[in-house]
Amino acid sequence: MAVKSGFINGFKAPGALGAPLIAKYITTITLLILPVAIVKYAIKGNYGLSAYFVALSAIIALDLWAHMKSRSLPINAVMVLSAVHFGDLILIAGHGVSSAFWAFPITIAGFFFCAHWTALVLGAVVVVLDVAVSYWAAQDFWFSFRLGMALITTILFMRYALVTIGRLQAQLKDTLNYDALTGCRNRRAFMALEQKGGFGSGGVLLFVDIDHFKEINDRYGHFAGDDILRCVAAQMRDVLHEGSMLFRIGGEEFAIVLLNLPEDMGMRVAERIRRVISEAAMPAQARVTVSIGVERYSAHADLGAALRRADDHLYMAKQAGRNRVMNPRHVSPAP
Repeated sequence: MAVKSGFINGFKAPGALGAPLIAKYITTITLLILPVAIVKYAIKGNYGLSAYFVALSAIIALDLWAHMKSRSLPINAVMVLSAVHFGDLILIAGHGVSSAFWAFPITIAGFFFCAHWTALVLGAVVVVLDVAVSYWAAQDFWFSFRLGMALITTILFMRYALVTIGRLQAQLKDTLNYDALTGCRNRRAFMALEQKGGFGSGGVLLFVDIDHFKEINDRYGHFAGDDILRCVAAQMRDVLHEGSMLFRIGGEEFAIVLLNLPEDMGMRVAERIRRVISEAAMPAQARVTVSIGVERYSAHADLGAALRRADDHLYMAKQAGRNRVMNPRHVSPAP
C-alpha cells in the first residue's frame, strides 16, 4: 500500500519521536496561549486581529478533537501551521519585531505535524518571510540577519536530530526483531507479522528442528552448539530464495514461511534443506541433521493453525527416526 504524503496525513505523517503524541501536546499548549492574544488585542481595540485568532483557535481545537477521536483532520496540519505563521507575520508588521520569536516554535512544530521534507519547506518559507517582514518593520539589518541564521540553525538541528533518532529507532527495531546469535528474525517478529497479516494470502510453512541438539551441547559444549546454530541458519538461508522468511522460534527450532508456494514445492525446498544440512561440514566435526514438518496455509487467519499442524508433522518425523521431512499428504522417502 502506498504511503500517503505528509501534507495529506497531517498528524500521522512523521515517524520519529512518536510525533502524533507530541503534536497533540503542542496543539494543547497553543490553545492555552492564543486566548491571551485574543483578550490582549480585543482590549487594544484591534478586533480584526482578535477575531482572526478566535477563528484560528476554533480550527486548532477542531483538529485536536478529531485527533483525539482518531478521525481524519478536518483542516490539514500544514494549513493550520501556515495560518498560525500568517498571524505571526501580522503581529511583526503591526506590533514590532518581538513577535518574530514565535517563528521558532512554529518551525519546530512543523517537524512534528508534517513529514520531514514538508517541514523543511515550511521552515524555509518561515525564514524568508520572517526575515523580510522583520527588516521591513524595524529597518534593522543585523537583527533580521541574526533572526534568519538562528532559524536556519534550528531547522538544521531539528532535521539532524530527527534523522538520528529515526536511525536509532530502526536499530532498536532490528535488535527487537532479530535473533542476535543466528541473525534470523525471532519469534517476536513472527508474531508481529502474523498480527499485521504480513504472510500474504497463502503459502507453505516449514517447522525445522535440529535432531538431538541437547546431546550435541552435552558432547561438544554450548559454544560449539552456538556455532552449529549459526551454521544451520546459514545453510538454510543459502537454500531459500528471496521472499522466503526464516525465523528462529526458540532454542533449536526454526520456522520458514514460503510465500505463494504450493505444498509440493514446499516439500522439495524442505527436502533440499534437510539434505544440505546433513551433508554440510559442521563445527567440531559434529554430525548434524534436522527434522522438518511441512504444512500449507491458505489464508492469513490459517497461519496459527498451520504452525500447530506443522509441529505435529515434525513430531511424526521425530517418531519415524529423525532426519526426515514429514507431511501426511506428501510422503518423503527415508534418507
